[in-house]
Amino acid sequence: MSATSEVLRPLGMFEKLYTARQVLGIYNSVIVTATYTVRSKLEDASLCSIFCAAISGLLHQHPSLSCHFEGEDTFEPKFRRITTIEVKDVLQISDLEKGESLAQKIQFLHDQPWSVNRKPLWKLVVMREPRVASDTSIGSTLHIAFVYHHVIGDGLSGAAFHTSLLRELENTEQRSQDMKEAPKSKQVVQEYAPRWLVGAPSPLWAGLPVQTLEKCPFRSRVRTVTLQAERVESLLKESRRHSVTLTSVLTAALVSILADALPEAPRFLGWTAYTLRRVTGTSMKDMVNQTSTFQTSYPADFLDRFRKASNAVERVENLWNTAGYFHAQMQDELARCPRDNLVGLLPYVSDHVKFYQKKIGKAREATWELSNLGVFKKTPKSLLGNWILEEMTFTQGAQPVGPAFTVNCVSVQGGPLTIAITWQDSVVHEDIIDTLAHGFVDLPRLLKHECPI
Repeated sequence: MSATSEVLRPLGMFEKLYTARQVLGIYNSVIVTATYTVRSKLEDASLCSIFCAAISGLLHQHPSLSCHFEGEDTFEPKFRRITTIEVKDVLQISDLEKGESLAQKIQFLHDQPWSVNRKPLWKLVVMREPRVASDTSIGSTLHIAFVYHHVIGDGLSGAAFHTSLLRELENTEQRSQDMKEAPKSKQVVQEYAPRWLVGAPSPLWAGLPVQTLEKCPFRSRVRTVTLQAERVESLLKESRRHSVTLTSVLTAALVSILADALPEAPRFLGWTAYTLRRVTGTSMKDMVNQTSTFQTSYPADFLDRFRKASNAVERVENLWNTAGYFHAQMQDELARCPRDNLVGLLPYVSDHVKFYQKKIGKAREATWELSNLGVFKKTPKSLLGNWILEEMTFTQGAQPVGPAFTVNCVSVQGGPLTIAITWQDSVVHEDIIDTLAHGFVDLPRLLKHECPI
């Protein structure tokens, strides 16, 4: 049991949304996973020593790793500082079972509820790939998953954590493993916004309606797509040529793929997460939760352009037009921020638990949520060191009251882009997810007119 001391502060309005999800059991964790090739051979004992030493350094860099909350089922939950952290509460080291994929392991981790009673709101799960008997190479493949409660960090916080972790792994020293001294210290908008601001809702495809956990259990599903470096470079080159971002292209791909997969769908609505750090002045190296969400609607006329396309040239032209539309809308949103930001409606939510409970039985508010962490940059030392970063994966678990599915993206400098699609089991038919995954794989070829429609 970790020891706690003084109250740090009450939770803010945004943070209370996440404790309400905790109480209702409808959101567990964010996970950002890094895959490394380690040149040296590592046994359990040496791995434990290395990560214990790294954790000690991380605790002194990121204060949010040293807190928990109490009173989550009250109107005024509070953060309390943890004075000591036991390694067993924050570090797990294991081998992936034979035949078990990383995506399956991530699904399992997303479905584990937090024991928030005086426990840290994060853990580090280190998973080794089983070695093939015929493999005589020196080294190991490790997947390092940072699993954390959304109340202590946004997606970029996961990237910040891994940046610090890589630095610690490169410089680690052997330290004690027993006890570590801790340092001292989207959806709201639709319901509370006036109709003149957000408009009256129109028919929308968003998977199955929100159900109770008894009818539709909390069971996360994860599907990952990896685009290798040369395909990523091709996507980036084409994006730059059309003066749009990679996020814009991925959004347009979602519209294109779903328009064909769901020919009767009347409209799609996408949420796109973006950081508020440029407004608050917070460093990208810090662990905080400072996000907002921007929404774009794709009515029938948008979808019909893809459905009526007779060849790859027309489809690609429609895709770039859609990417340009999204890019322009996103730039307008960023230019206004923080003015007219719908997060400003948070004070009107008086009971965060009821806010989510009222959604049961109703249609979901969005088709998807897309969050792109961007590029994880390697340090000069890491390019020559013992720990070679190969790949990153960013995932969220099932969202019983959220969109039909989420798409989370992150890439490694000079390496692959990983696109993770996550959804609640049975909310979206698996055939649709398969179609999405194949569509993302074929996207670079499609943009070069090498892939048939």
